[in-house]
Amino acid sequence: MPLQELPYDYAFIGMGCANSLILLELDRAGLLAGKRILVYEPEQKKANDRTFCFWLEPKVLQDAGLDKIVSHSWSAVKVNELSAQSLAGKKYFYLRADALYAHTSQLLSQYDVTLRRELLQDYPEALAHFVFDSRPPHFDLNHQIDVQISQSFYGWLVETEAPIFDPEVFTMMDFSIPQNGHTQFLYVLPFDTRQALIEPTRFGEVLISEQEATYIIEKFLEDRNTPFQILEKEQGCIPMCSAALQNEALPKNWFRTGAGSGQLKPSTGYSFVRSLTDAQRIVKSLGLNAAKLNRRKSPQRFSYYDRLLLHIIAKKPEKGKEIFTKLFQNNTAAKVLNFLDEKSTPFQELKLMSTLPILLFLNAALFDAIGKCRSFLATRSVAFYMTITLLVIQQFQLGMLSNLILIVGLLSIGLPHGALDHLYSVSNKLRIPWRFIGVYLGLGLSVLLLWYLLPVIALLIFLAYTAWHFGQADFEIWKWRSGFKSFFWGSFVLALILGSHWLETNQILNQMGIEIPKYIDFSFDFSQTITGLLAILGLLLLFTRSFFSRIIETIVVLILGLWLPLLPAFVCYFVFQHSLHGWLHLREKLKLNHQKMWLQALPFTLGALGLFGAYLYLIQEPNWGQVFIFLSALSFPHVYYMHKSYQKPH
Repeated sequence: MPLQELPYDYAFIGMGCANSLILLELDRAGLLAGKRILVYEPEQKKANDRTFCFWLEPKVLQDAGLDKIVSHSWSAVKVNELSAQSLAGKKYFYLRADALYAHTSQLLSQYDVTLRRELLQDYPEALAHFVFDSRPPHFDLNHQIDVQISQSFYGWLVETEAPIFDPEVFTMMDFSIPQNGHTQFLYVLPFDTRQALIEPTRFGEVLISEQEATYIIEKFLEDRNTPFQILEKEQGCIPMCSAALQNEALPKNWFRTGAGSGQLKPSTGYSFVRSLTDAQRIVKSLGLNAAKLNRRKSPQRFSYYDRLLLHIIAKKPEKGKEIFTKLFQNNTAAKVLNFLDEKSTPFQELKLMSTLPILLFLNAALFDAIGKCRSFLATRSVAFYMTITLLVIQQFQLGMLSNLILIVGLLSIGLPHGALDHLYSVSNKLRIPWRFIGVYLGLGLSVLLLWYLLPVIALLIFLAYTAWHFGQADFEIWKWRSGFKSFFWGSFVLALILGSHWLETNQILNQMGIEIPKYIDFSFDFSQTITGLLAILGLLLLFTRSFFSRIIETIVVLILGLWLPLLPAFVCYFVFQHSLHGWLHLREKLKLNHQKMWLQALPFTLGALGLFGAYLYLIQEPNWGQVFIFLSALSFPHVYYMHKSYQKPH
């Protein structure tokens, strides 16, 4: 459905903190007037199910229109028994969820809003011009290097008889409580001299229990020798995960928000200011009618710092107390908060880290590097390892072994993956698909006839549908949309393989009856340039994930193939990446195991081999050019039917 025909202008999937902030910013910018709004929210958000605490300059809070719903603030912070420190122009604010929900609800009542009390499934594109989705994040967990723990807490809002609190100072972390094999501390927010939220908090895999937290709170109050009463109780758990978010093939008008867009800081659990900044950038982009929304993103180095800290807490939880104590003991609170806001410079970060137990972080860095290398090797593709194997075999001049590997690959995956077209193209699987076979042979014979009549046109068409097919198969398995980009990718793959082996390519083209003008020559001495490029791509491959890592890895495979002859380089990609990708796609689509797929393909595989034998018998002088002409005829109907398969929903 074209965007101008969509039923809503804005859709909000969940009305928690992140989407509420976007809504408030849209209202402030005057971008809601006359707009149709859709809200999916299964819960009637009225209760104070959580509180949002954050440090911010008072003017920024006021400019965002949030000063009216913040219920308390503090101008100084305390850690352990250290003296209270000023927040240097910032304040620590306390915002109750019920106040935010009430404010958002009142705002929604002023506009044309459709509210649906249900959970939305999947990602329907035809929903709204802009869809903001705050559903929980999905992490791309790699157990070699990634850490996932929790920040769990349980607290009481108490009122004491004695005035034991300083309402101007909040306690961010008090590690004087028993650690019990974890990293845990007391978090205290005093609202006046006799009322405060007291919250034991734990960083770790095991969540803090109500019984453990109750004991800590009671001990805290008992030491201060004052009667008290409990006004409210609060409990929660925030994920602390070093993993990247899963790469999701979302519609262009669909935007993840909150934790699902990386706005939750892994090492602290703070997210409010990050979500506010993200909301402001989104709305500014909308107001400018920008082609692409500007989003808040963390610099890569801070993700690395967070991962190292989580490594330490997960492996040596007893060291958390030492790290956080030294962090605040040896640095001003303003510098620490600036660092946690990810606004510090690398030089400032180096100075700050020099005050921490360096051996702990070096050990974590070594563990992380080893894990990344193991992860790198464990997640490499079959094509990557087969290319390396063929290069090693070539160094030992074992050509027969190399040929054997490629022949086995062709017979086990290369041909069979193209011999399954009947399974998803024929409705009646019990009868011999004579009509399908007739159409298949007719398409192939038409390609052979075109080669006989117009070889140059046949070559161009062959290259075009091969590039389309290569790109489509790769993008499908990488969960990326096929189209012009996939065709460009397939063309790049084909051009790199053929162009980098130009002398061999030219020889085969001559055998196919194609004369290439002498002034077209792609042969060059690539050794130094390509070696340097390979080193750069290898480093990039270490630090990229998901879709882009597969792109880079394939380029590395193709570049390594430059040191192989043309046929091994081409067959290696064709069998161990392209054919394997097609095979895996069909396995998912057909819901069959490998053995059943291979057996179903066997009659057509043998048929293709029989036709190939007959073709070689009929032509007078078999050569590689004639082999590729036959393959072009065999592959054309396969490309047609596979394209139809890719277009069908699973």
